[in-house]
Amino acid sequence: MKNELEVCGIIKDFGGHQLLTDCYLKCETGDIIGILGRNGTGKSTLLKIIFGILPAYNKSISINKKIYQQPYRHKNLIAYLPQHPFLPKNISIENIVRIFIDNKKSRNKIIENERIEKHIHKRVTALSGGELRYLEMLLLVNLEADFILLDEPFSHIEPLYREIIIELLKEYQPTKGFIITDHDYESIIKASDSLMLLTNGVCKKVTSLSELEHWGYLPAGTISV
Repeated sequence: MKNELEVCGIIKDFGGHQLLTDCYLKCETGDIIGILGRNGTGKSTLLKIIFGILPAYNKSISINKKIYQQPYRHKNLIAYLPQHPFLPKNISIENIVRIFIDNKKSRNKIIENERIEKHIHKRVTALSGGELRYLEMLLLVNLEADFILLDEPFSHIEPLYREIIIELLKEYQPTKGFIITDHDYESIIKASDSLMLLTNGVCKKVTSLSELEHWGYLPAGTISV
């Protein structure tokens, strides 16, 4: 059975400036939806509103046809990766995994992960940017949440780990729905099955990459058609 997250009527303004105007999107189990947009168009704001930690003038967020004002307060519905590292720095990675993950099988899967096990007794500060982002992602996908929101998962990490994170998304895609946004549009395009462009306050579905040039997100000639 597929789960469904539907977001509509999102209206948000800051200081009299309307940032989001009636945004709509739908994500189902098995979807990886990439949201592109220039700086300041409201990509991070939209994810925070969907997660439920940021209020909006108007919003409708439903999961499996049930409306939630703050989805994050309900168990196993939704998880969120913020732009900046969120893990505590002064306890071991092994303890972080045990605190963060309830399911024993999932905990062991992370602890025995080939990229994590060699660091398991270290603290977060010992990890590179890519290793840390990978660990954060690995924790989130091993939660029982049906939907995962990822804010800049590819930023400031080594190119190798961008590929590894895309592989991780594809591995867990059959059982979860993902909505991701990042300034690294090439990684977003590669990772996603469908794309949306957030521009002028609305989410436009991208049916052809050439539309990213037509709508002014990318310079003419960037996309080879």
